[in-house]
Amino acid sequence: MRVVLSLLVLAGCNQQSFNRASTTDKFQQAPSNMVDILWVIDNSISMINEQAAVALGAEDFTANLEDTEMDFQLGVITTDVDRTNGTAGVLLGEPRVLNAAYNGYADAFRTRVQQGNTGSDQEKGLQAAVSALSSPLAYTANEGFLRDGAMLSIVVLSDENDCSDNGALGAASTGEECYTRASELTPVTDLVRQLVDIKNGDPVVISGIVGPEIVEDCDATVPGRRYSTAIQILGGVQANICETDYSTIMDALGEVASGILTVFQLTKSAVDNENLEVRVAPDVDSDFVVVPRDDVNGWSYIEEYAQVEFHGTAIPARGALIQVEYDIAGQVQEQSDEAEAVDTGT
Repeated sequence: MRVVLSLLVLAGCNQQSFNRASTTDKFQQAPSNMVDILWVIDNSISMINEQAAVALGAEDFTANLEDTEMDFQLGVITTDVDRTNGTAGVLLGEPRVLNAAYNGYADAFRTRVQQGNTGSDQEKGLQAAVSALSSPLAYTANEGFLRDGAMLSIVVLSDENDCSDNGALGAASTGEECYTRASELTPVTDLVRQLVDIKNGDPVVISGIVGPEIVEDCDATVPGRRYSTAIQILGGVQANICETDYSTIMDALGEVASGILTVFQLTKSAVDNENLEVRVAPDVDSDFVVVPRDDVNGWSYIEEYAQVEFHGTAIPARGALIQVEYDIAGQVQEQSDEAEAVDTGT
């Protein structure tokens, strides 16, 4: 039996050409001063000192919101979403939503971040955030927290890696199985996509005070790699939970919550070449100006996550328009004037 396979080959080397598909992504720096801030607090056995450090730095966080005259809402949940926890995903305290109109909101925030150490040893911070912000809680216990047009800023405090599994590990599983059965956890990209879909076009940013990649002299702490991935995708601040003084960390988190983003997610992976160009216009009535590539006062490209990050004086102001033009990675189109079929059968 004879099998014939037909392959297209170029008739001559000079006939080959490569054209990459290019595109332009467009963004706008948050035009609104509205921000809904969700703190997700690890309340497992090892977290007392870290919760206290956040409480001590609360003024550094809230000062940024006041100085930038943000229209903010602030809520707190824990990483404990076990079925035995009747308040899983529910905003804690009364009133459940804090804002500038609530007298003593800063003191209430300090109290709410100190949730003790009796929570589950399966710290499911990302899953807890999704649960708090989606049906049914978003329309029942947590109704009124999410506002149309507001940026969503999520801040996670945890000394463990995220264990969001949506029940895959089973009710009888232990904290150790978050690591031994890590392949069964819900992919971080799925959880991030759910958060983005919840906001339906409004900006979403995630920050975290989590375990660093290299943990030294920091008992009971492991790298928070899944949180790190979410932060890389959606931007925000990643801080080291092993620090003893959180004042600088809390100040940086407050800046992020003010709504000025430094990282923008491209819709496709870009070829990092001379055709990758970034332009910014201060407002809709102004011309776009090319921003130089510079790690100090310009922009850089994070290839791993297909993101453009702004630095220093180049960070776009509120309401600014951003355009990123680039060649799409993996989209090479092969063309030739003529081809011939070759019989490779036997």
